Amino acid sequence: MTELNESKKIFKEYYQILDKANQIKKETDISQRSLMIEYMQLAESFEKLLTTSVRIAKMGDKAQQKLLKFKELMDTLKNFE
Repeated sequence: MTELNESKKIFKEYYQILDKANQIKKETDISQRSLMIEYMQLAESFEKLLTTSVRIAKMGDKAQQKLLKFKELMDTLKNFE
């Protein structure tokens, strides 16, 4: 498995899945059934990762909105001075 820094430890599971997919890609003698099983696991993992990514993006958007509102409030308070 590749070396992971602190920020990548969050996605450790997905790096393991990527490593496994890369190993399978190198195999020349793999049955169609085994390949289909691996593909289904990869698709399931991708769906989970996509769901997590969307959730993180929404949280980031909400945080940005709060920061913008706070900045507007601070600007308003400065105008009162």
